[in-house]
Amino acid sequence: MPILKTVLAIAFIPAVATGYVAVMGTTGACSTCASIVSMVSMVTGSGCSDPGTTGATVTTTVPAEASDTQAIAQGMFAVPLIDLKGNETTLAAYAGRPMLVEVWATWCGPCRKVRSILKENEAALSEIATVVGVSVDQGGAATVTRYLEKSPSPGILEFMVTPQFRAAIAPFDTQSTIPKLLYVRPDGQVANLSYGANSPNFMMSLLRNLAKTAPSSNPNPAG
Repeated sequence: MPILKTVLAIAFIPAVATGYVAVMGTTGACSTCASIVSMVSMVTGSGCSDPGTTGATVTTTVPAEASDTQAIAQGMFAVPLIDLKGNETTLAAYAGRPMLVEVWATWCGPCRKVRSILKENEAALSEIATVVGVSVDQGGAATVTRYLEKSPSPGILEFMVTPQFRAAIAPFDTQSTIPKLLYVRPDGQVANLSYGANSPNFMMSLLRNLAKTAPSSNPNPAG
Protein backbone atom coordinates (compact mmCIF):
# COMPACT_ATOMS: atom_id res chain seq x y z
CA MET A 1 0.00 0.00 0.00
CA PRO A 2 2.73 2.56 0.77
CA ILE A 3 4.22 1.88 -2.67
CA LEU A 4 0.82 2.31 -4.33
CA LYS A 5 0.27 5.63 -2.54
CA THR A 6 3.69 6.82 -3.68
CA VAL A 7 2.96 5.88 -7.30
CA LEU A 8 -0.41 7.64 -7.20
CA ALA A 9 1.19 10.74 -5.70
CA ILE A 10 3.85 10.81 -8.39
CA ALA A 11 1.17 10.55 -11.08
CA PHE A 12 -1.08 13.13 -9.44
CA ILE A 13 1.48 15.93 -9.03
CA PRO A 14 2.35 16.32 -12.75
CA ALA A 15 -1.37 16.33 -13.62
CA VAL A 16 -2.03 19.15 -11.16
CA ALA A 17 1.00 21.08 -12.38
CA THR A 18 -0.06 20.66 -16.01
CA GLY A 19 -3.56 21.85 -15.23
CA TYR A 20 -2.24 24.88 -13.36
CA VAL A 21 0.05 25.86 -16.25
CA ALA A 22 -2.75 25.42 -18.78
CA VAL A 23 -5.25 27.54 -16.86
CA MET A 24 -2.85 30.30 -15.84
CA GLY A 25 -1.19 30.37 -19.25
CA THR A 26 -4.34 30.66 -21.35
CA THR A 27 -5.75 33.42 -19.19
CA GLY A 28 -2.50 35.37 -19.26
CA ALA A 29 -2.34 35.50 -15.45
CA CYS A 30 1.12 33.91 -15.40
CA SER A 31 3.66 35.07 -17.98
CA THR A 32 5.87 31.99 -17.52
CA CYS A 33 2.86 29.69 -17.91
CA ALA A 34 1.78 31.65 -20.98
CA SER A 35 5.19 31.12 -22.57
CA ILE A 36 4.93 27.37 -21.93
CA VAL A 37 1.44 27.22 -23.42
CA SER A 38 2.60 29.25 -26.42
CA MET A 39 5.54 26.95 -27.07
CA VAL A 40 3.34 23.87 -26.82
CA SER A 41 0.80 25.44 -29.19
CA MET A 42 3.48 26.22 -31.74
CA VAL A 43 4.85 22.67 -31.58
CA THR A 44 1.44 21.07 -31.99
CA GLY A 45 0.37 23.55 -34.66
CA SER A 46 -2.92 24.30 -32.95
CA GLY A 47 -4.43 27.68 -32.25
CA CYS A 48 -4.85 29.31 -28.86
CA SER A 49 -8.13 29.28 -27.00
CA ASP A 50 -9.98 32.57 -27.25
CA PRO A 51 -11.00 33.34 -23.63
CA GLY A 52 -13.85 35.55 -24.75
CA THR A 53 -15.73 32.93 -26.79
CA THR A 54 -17.68 29.78 -26.02
CA GLY A 55 -17.64 28.03 -29.14
CA ALA A 56 -7.04 24.07 -36.23
CA THR A 57 -5.77 26.04 -38.68
CA VAL A 58 -8.31 26.14 -41.49
CA THR A 59 -9.70 28.70 -43.88
CA THR A 60 -13.42 29.37 -43.94
CA THR A 61 -14.89 31.28 -46.86
CA VAL A 62 -18.00 33.17 -45.84
CA PRO A 63 -21.04 31.69 -47.63
CA ALA A 64 -23.21 34.02 -49.68
CA GLU A 65 -26.16 33.66 -47.36
CA ALA A 66 -24.06 34.80 -44.40
CA SER A 67 -22.77 37.93 -46.12
CA ASP A 68 -25.95 39.22 -47.73
CA THR A 69 -27.03 41.34 -44.77
CA GLN A 70 -26.23 44.93 -45.60
CA ALA A 71 -26.31 45.93 -41.90
CA ILE A 72 -23.41 43.58 -41.13
CA ALA A 73 -21.48 44.83 -44.17
CA GLN A 74 -21.77 48.42 -43.07
CA GLY A 75 -21.14 47.47 -39.48
CA MET A 76 -17.60 46.19 -40.02
CA PHE A 77 -16.47 49.76 -40.54
CA ALA A 78 -18.83 51.19 -37.94
CA VAL A 79 -18.46 48.59 -35.19
CA PRO A 80 -17.09 50.11 -31.96
CA LEU A 81 -13.54 49.23 -30.91
CA ILE A 82 -11.36 50.51 -28.08
CA ASP A 83 -8.02 52.09 -28.94
CA LEU A 84 -4.95 51.63 -26.76
CA LYS A 85 -5.69 54.88 -24.95
CA GLY A 86 -9.07 53.61 -23.84
CA ASN A 87 -11.16 55.62 -26.29
CA GLU A 88 -14.09 54.15 -28.18
CA THR A 89 -13.71 54.53 -31.94
CA THR A 90 -14.53 52.86 -35.26
CA LEU A 91 -12.78 52.04 -38.52
CA ALA A 92 -15.17 54.18 -40.58
CA ALA A 93 -12.29 56.38 -41.78
CA TYR A 94 -10.81 53.40 -43.63
CA ALA A 95 -13.93 52.37 -45.55
CA GLY A 96 -13.48 52.10 -49.30
CA ARG A 97 -10.44 49.82 -49.32
CA PRO A 98 -9.88 46.22 -48.20
CA MET A 99 -9.17 45.57 -44.55
CA LEU A 100 -7.20 42.71 -42.98
CA VAL A 101 -7.99 42.19 -39.30
CA GLU A 102 -5.84 40.01 -37.05
CA VAL A 103 -7.65 38.85 -33.90
CA TRP A 104 -4.84 37.97 -31.51
CA ALA A 105 -3.38 38.00 -28.00
CA THR A 106 0.11 38.82 -26.77
CA TRP A 107 0.44 35.47 -24.93
CA CYS A 108 -0.52 33.33 -27.95
CA GLY A 109 2.41 31.72 -29.76
CA PRO A 110 0.56 31.10 -33.06
CA CYS A 111 -0.61 34.73 -32.91
CA ARG A 112 2.99 35.90 -32.70
CA LYS A 113 3.77 33.75 -35.75
CA VAL A 114 1.00 35.46 -37.71
CA ARG A 115 2.14 38.84 -36.41
CA SER A 116 5.69 38.16 -37.68
CA ILE A 117 4.32 37.34 -41.15
CA LEU A 118 2.34 40.59 -41.17
CA LYS A 119 5.38 42.59 -40.10
CA GLU A 120 7.65 40.96 -42.70
CA ASN A 121 5.16 41.87 -45.43
CA GLU A 122 4.04 45.14 -43.90
CA ALA A 123 4.88 47.43 -46.82
CA ALA A 124 3.23 45.28 -49.48
CA LEU A 125 0.14 44.65 -47.37
CA SER A 126 -0.32 48.33 -46.53
CA GLU A 127 -0.30 49.24 -50.21
CA ILE A 128 -3.34 47.03 -50.73
CA ALA A 129 -5.27 47.12 -47.48
CA THR A 130 -5.64 48.60 -44.02
CA VAL A 131 -4.07 46.17 -41.56
CA VAL A 132 -5.70 46.06 -38.13
CA GLY A 133 -4.92 44.20 -34.91
CA VAL A 134 -7.78 43.47 -32.49
CA SER A 135 -6.46 42.08 -29.21
CA VAL A 136 -8.48 39.80 -26.92
CA ASP A 137 -5.97 40.16 -24.06
CA GLN A 138 -7.86 40.12 -20.77
CA GLY A 139 -5.19 42.37 -19.27
CA GLY A 140 -6.49 45.19 -21.43
CA ALA A 141 -4.74 47.91 -23.42
CA ALA A 142 -1.88 48.21 -20.91
CA THR A 143 -0.83 44.62 -21.64
CA VAL A 144 -0.84 45.21 -25.39
CA THR A 145 1.01 48.52 -25.03
CA ARG A 146 3.78 46.90 -23.00
CA TYR A 147 4.12 44.14 -25.58
CA LEU A 148 4.27 46.58 -28.49
CA GLU A 149 6.94 48.63 -26.75
CA LYS A 150 9.19 45.58 -26.95
CA SER A 151 7.93 44.31 -30.30
CA PRO A 152 6.46 47.22 -32.28
CA SER A 153 4.22 46.75 -35.31
CA PRO A 154 4.13 50.26 -36.83
CA GLY A 155 2.14 49.25 -39.90
CA ILE A 156 -0.76 47.78 -37.91
CA LEU A 157 -3.59 49.79 -36.35
CA GLU A 158 -4.07 48.42 -32.83
CA PHE A 159 -7.35 48.08 -30.94
CA MET A 160 -8.96 46.07 -28.16
CA VAL A 161 -11.91 43.75 -28.77
CA THR A 162 -15.43 44.78 -27.82
CA PRO A 163 -18.67 42.79 -27.45
CA GLN A 164 -19.95 44.59 -30.55
CA PHE A 165 -16.97 43.38 -32.58
CA ARG A 166 -17.54 39.79 -31.43
CA ALA A 167 -21.20 40.08 -32.36
CA ALA A 168 -20.33 41.42 -35.82
CA ILE A 169 -18.06 38.49 -36.71
CA ALA A 170 -20.15 35.84 -34.92
CA PRO A 171 -21.97 34.68 -38.11
CA PHE A 172 -18.60 33.73 -39.63
CA ASP A 173 -16.66 32.70 -36.51
CA THR A 174 -17.04 28.93 -36.16
CA GLN A 175 -14.11 28.23 -33.81
CA SER A 176 -13.20 29.59 -30.39
CA THR A 177 -9.52 29.88 -31.27
CA ILE A 178 -7.04 32.59 -32.16
CA PRO A 179 -5.38 33.81 -34.27
CA LYS A 180 -8.17 34.67 -36.67
CA LEU A 181 -7.63 36.63 -39.88
CA LEU A 182 -10.64 38.54 -41.13
CA TYR A 183 -10.69 39.75 -44.75
CA VAL A 184 -13.10 42.62 -45.39
CA ARG A 185 -14.22 44.02 -48.74
CA PRO A 186 -13.99 47.76 -49.50
CA ASP A 187 -17.76 48.03 -48.90
CA GLY A 188 -17.37 46.46 -45.47
CA GLN A 189 -18.66 42.99 -46.25
CA VAL A 190 -16.75 40.06 -44.75
CA ALA A 191 -15.23 37.98 -47.54
CA ASN A 192 -13.25 35.40 -45.60
CA LEU A 193 -12.33 34.37 -42.06
CA SER A 194 -9.25 32.18 -41.58
CA TYR A 195 -7.86 30.46 -38.49
CA GLY A 196 -4.10 30.25 -38.03
CA ALA A 197 -1.41 31.56 -40.33
CA ASN A 198 -1.96 32.35 -44.00
CA SER A 199 0.88 32.49 -46.48
CA PRO A 200 1.89 35.92 -47.77
CA ASN A 201 0.87 34.88 -51.29
CA PHE A 202 -2.61 33.92 -50.07
CA MET A 203 -3.04 37.20 -48.22
CA MET A 204 -1.79 39.33 -51.11
CA SER A 205 -3.88 37.53 -53.72
CA LEU A 206 -7.10 37.69 -51.72
CA LEU A 207 -6.64 41.34 -50.78
CA ARG A 208 -5.83 42.31 -54.39
CA ASN A 209 -9.01 40.59 -55.53
CA LEU A 210 -10.98 42.42 -52.85
CA ALA A 211 -9.44 45.73 -53.92
CA LYS A 212 -11.03 45.26 -57.34
CA THR A 213 -14.45 45.03 -55.71
CA ALA A 214 -15.67 48.61 -55.62
CA PRO A 215 -18.18 49.58 -52.93
CA SER A 216 -21.64 48.69 -54.20
CA SER A 217 -25.23 48.62 -53.08
CA ASN A 218 -25.38 45.01 -54.28
CA PRO A 219 -25.52 42.92 -51.08
CA ASN A 220 -24.19 39.82 -52.84
CA PRO A 221 -21.09 40.75 -54.87
CA ALA A 222 -19.21 37.92 -56.52
CA GLY A 223 -16.03 36.63 -54.94
